[in-house]
Amino acid sequence: MAKDLAWHRRHAVQLAAQLPDNTEDGLIILRLAQEFVTGFLAVGEPEKKSDSVVTLIIGGNDCA
Repeated sequence: MAKDLAWHRRHAVQLAAQLPDNTEDGLIILRLAQEFVTGFLAVGEPEKKSDSVVTLIIGGNDCA
């Protein structure tokens, strides 16, 4: 898990280095980037389905 966190941190530093010096402008860009990721990029992802449940009923009047 620490390796994943380091990977995410490196990417965050790369993005932050490209932000403008003005804090307000930087926050606007980050908000728009979040909308881009959650909206546009998420459109093509399939919805997660719950696991299927199969029930096998054994018995009945025909069993001896």
